[in-house]
Amino acid sequence: MNQMNAKRIAKALLGSVTDRTQIYLSLMCHLRERGHRKLATLVSYRLQRYGVHISAKAVVPGSVVLPHPAGIVVGSGVIIRDNVRIYQNVTLGGARVGDHGAQNYPEIGEGTTIFAGAVIVGRVRIGSNCVVAANAVVRSDVPDNCTVAGIPARIITSSNSATPNIKGK
Repeated sequence: MNQMNAKRIAKALLGSVTDRTQIYLSLMCHLRERGHRKLATLVSYRLQRYGVHISAKAVVPGSVVLPHPAGIVVGSGVIIRDNVRIYQNVTLGGARVGDHGAQNYPEIGEGTTIFAGAVIVGRVRIGSNCVVAANAVVRSDVPDNCTVAGIPARIITSSNSATPNIKGK
Protein backbone atom coordinates (compact mmCIF):
# COMPACT_ATOMS: atom_id res chain seq x y z
CA MET A 1 0.00 0.00 0.00
CA ASN A 2 1.46 3.32 -0.97
CA GLN A 3 1.55 6.34 1.32
CA MET A 4 -1.28 8.19 -0.50
CA ASN A 5 -3.73 5.30 -0.02
CA ALA A 6 -2.76 5.00 3.65
CA LYS A 7 -3.48 8.71 4.16
CA ARG A 8 -6.86 8.36 2.41
CA ILE A 9 -7.86 5.40 4.57
CA ALA A 10 -6.79 7.17 7.77
CA LYS A 11 -8.73 10.26 6.71
CA ALA A 12 -11.81 8.13 5.99
CA LEU A 13 -11.66 6.48 9.41
CA LEU A 14 -10.80 9.59 11.41
CA GLY A 15 -12.04 12.44 9.22
CA SER A 16 -15.32 14.28 9.07
CA VAL A 17 -18.61 12.88 7.79
CA THR A 18 -18.03 14.74 4.53
CA ASP A 19 -14.67 13.01 4.09
CA ARG A 20 -16.14 9.58 4.85
CA THR A 21 -19.05 10.01 2.44
CA GLN A 22 -16.67 11.14 -0.32
CA ILE A 23 -14.56 8.00 0.24
CA TYR A 24 -17.65 5.77 0.15
CA LEU A 25 -18.94 7.52 -2.96
CA SER A 26 -15.59 7.10 -4.73
CA LEU A 27 -15.46 3.45 -3.67
CA MET A 28 -18.99 2.82 -4.92
CA CYS A 29 -18.13 4.36 -8.31
CA HIS A 30 -14.87 2.41 -8.51
CA LEU A 31 -16.61 -0.90 -7.77
CA ARG A 32 -19.44 -0.26 -10.23
CA GLU A 33 -16.98 0.66 -13.02
CA ARG A 34 -15.20 -2.65 -12.50
CA GLY A 35 -18.39 -4.70 -12.65
CA HIS A 36 -18.80 -5.38 -8.92
CA ARG A 37 -22.43 -4.26 -8.73
CA LYS A 38 -23.31 -6.18 -5.57
CA LEU A 39 -20.36 -4.69 -3.68
CA ALA A 40 -21.30 -1.23 -5.00
CA THR A 41 -24.80 -1.81 -3.64
CA LEU A 42 -23.37 -2.70 -0.22
CA VAL A 43 -21.35 0.54 -0.21
CA SER A 44 -24.51 2.39 -1.25
CA TYR A 45 -26.21 0.96 1.85
CA ARG A 46 -23.26 2.16 3.93
CA LEU A 47 -23.78 5.69 2.59
CA GLN A 48 -27.35 5.56 3.90
CA ARG A 49 -25.93 5.61 7.42
CA TYR A 50 -25.05 9.25 6.75
CA GLY A 51 -28.43 10.12 5.20
CA VAL A 52 -27.18 9.87 1.62
CA HIS A 53 -29.35 7.57 -0.49
CA ILE A 54 -27.65 7.06 -3.85
CA SER A 55 -28.86 4.12 -5.89
CA ALA A 56 -26.08 1.83 -7.06
CA LYS A 57 -27.83 1.92 -10.48
CA ALA A 58 -27.44 5.70 -10.79
CA VAL A 59 -24.55 6.95 -12.92
CA VAL A 60 -22.52 9.01 -10.45
CA PRO A 61 -18.83 9.75 -11.08
CA GLY A 62 -16.31 9.90 -8.25
CA SER A 63 -15.77 13.62 -8.93
CA VAL A 64 -19.19 14.51 -7.47
CA VAL A 65 -18.82 16.60 -4.29
CA LEU A 66 -21.27 16.43 -1.38
CA PRO A 67 -20.24 19.34 0.92
CA HIS A 68 -23.03 18.71 3.45
CA PRO A 69 -24.00 15.05 3.04
CA ALA A 70 -27.42 14.83 4.67
CA GLY A 71 -30.79 14.05 3.16
CA ILE A 72 -29.51 13.56 -0.39
CA VAL A 73 -31.57 11.18 -2.55
CA VAL A 74 -30.47 10.07 -6.03
CA GLY A 75 -32.76 7.65 -7.86
CA SER A 76 -31.90 4.63 -9.99
CA GLY A 77 -31.92 6.17 -13.46
CA VAL A 78 -30.22 9.49 -12.65
CA ILE A 79 -27.16 10.42 -14.71
CA ILE A 80 -24.71 12.88 -13.15
CA ARG A 81 -21.70 14.19 -15.08
CA ASP A 82 -18.27 15.19 -13.71
CA ASN A 83 -17.57 17.95 -11.16
CA VAL A 84 -21.12 18.34 -9.88
CA ARG A 85 -21.63 19.76 -6.37
CA ILE A 86 -24.75 18.67 -4.46
CA TYR A 87 -25.72 20.25 -1.12
CA GLN A 88 -27.99 18.86 1.62
CA ASN A 89 -31.61 17.73 1.23
CA VAL A 90 -31.51 17.49 -2.57
CA THR A 91 -33.76 15.04 -4.41
CA LEU A 92 -32.94 13.80 -7.91
CA GLY A 93 -35.33 11.19 -9.23
CA GLY A 94 -38.47 10.13 -11.00
CA ALA A 95 -41.63 12.19 -10.79
CA ARG A 96 -43.86 9.14 -10.33
CA VAL A 97 -43.72 5.59 -9.05
CA GLY A 98 -42.51 3.28 -11.81
CA ASP A 99 -40.44 5.90 -13.65
CA HIS A 100 -37.41 3.59 -13.71
CA GLY A 101 -38.98 1.42 -16.39
CA ALA A 102 -39.79 4.49 -18.50
CA GLN A 103 -36.34 6.09 -17.95
CA ASN A 104 -37.95 9.29 -16.62
CA TYR A 105 -34.98 10.46 -14.58
CA PRO A 106 -32.90 13.65 -14.66
CA GLU A 107 -29.52 14.13 -16.28
CA ILE A 108 -27.22 16.66 -14.60
CA GLY A 109 -24.58 18.37 -16.75
CA GLU A 110 -20.91 18.82 -15.96
CA GLY A 111 -19.89 21.53 -13.49
CA THR A 112 -23.42 22.11 -12.14
CA THR A 113 -24.09 23.17 -8.55
CA ILE A 114 -27.33 22.13 -6.85
CA PHE A 115 -28.03 24.02 -3.63
CA ALA A 116 -29.89 22.88 -0.52
CA GLY A 117 -33.43 21.59 -0.77
CA ALA A 118 -33.62 21.58 -4.56
CA VAL A 119 -35.84 19.00 -6.24
CA ILE A 120 -35.18 17.84 -9.80
CA VAL A 121 -37.72 15.24 -10.95
CA GLY A 122 -38.77 13.58 -14.18
CA ARG A 123 -37.01 13.40 -17.53
CA VAL A 124 -35.14 16.68 -17.17
CA ARG A 125 -31.76 17.72 -18.56
CA ILE A 126 -29.79 20.29 -16.56
CA GLY A 127 -27.09 21.78 -18.78
CA SER A 128 -23.40 22.16 -18.02
CA ASN A 129 -22.21 24.85 -15.58
CA CYS A 130 -25.68 25.58 -14.24
CA VAL A 131 -26.74 26.66 -10.76
CA VAL A 132 -29.94 25.36 -9.22
CA ALA A 133 -30.90 27.66 -6.35
CA ALA A 134 -31.96 26.48 -2.91
CA ASN A 135 -35.47 24.99 -2.74
CA ALA A 136 -36.01 25.23 -6.51
CA VAL A 137 -38.29 22.63 -8.11
CA VAL A 138 -37.09 21.81 -11.63
CA ARG A 139 -39.44 19.92 -13.95
CA SER A 140 -38.27 21.26 -17.33
CA ASP A 141 -34.95 21.29 -19.18
CA VAL A 142 -32.37 23.95 -18.29
CA PRO A 143 -29.89 25.14 -20.96
CA ASP A 144 -26.14 25.39 -20.33
CA ASN A 145 -24.74 28.23 -18.18
CA CYS A 146 -28.01 29.22 -16.49
CA THR A 147 -29.14 29.87 -12.93
CA VAL A 148 -32.64 28.69 -12.04
CA ALA A 149 -34.73 29.43 -8.95
CA GLY A 150 -38.28 29.22 -7.72
CA ILE A 151 -41.25 26.88 -7.69
CA PRO A 152 -41.52 26.02 -10.52
CA ALA A 153 -37.94 26.85 -11.46
CA ARG A 154 -37.40 29.76 -13.84
CA ILE A 155 -34.18 31.03 -15.40
CA ILE A 156 -33.00 34.08 -13.48
CA THR A 157 -29.60 34.53 -15.13
CA SER A 158 -28.12 33.15 -18.30
CA SER A 159 -24.98 33.65 -20.33
CA ASN A 160 -26.90 32.29 -23.35
CA SER A 161 -28.67 34.89 -25.46
CA ALA A 162 -32.45 34.71 -26.03
CA THR A 163 -33.07 31.98 -23.45
CA PRO A 164 -36.79 31.61 -22.65
CA ASN A 165 -38.11 31.20 -19.11
CA ILE A 166 -38.81 27.71 -17.90
CA LYS A 167 -42.47 27.02 -17.32
CA GLY A 168 -43.66 24.40 -14.85
CA LYS A 169 -45.56 21.44 -16.25
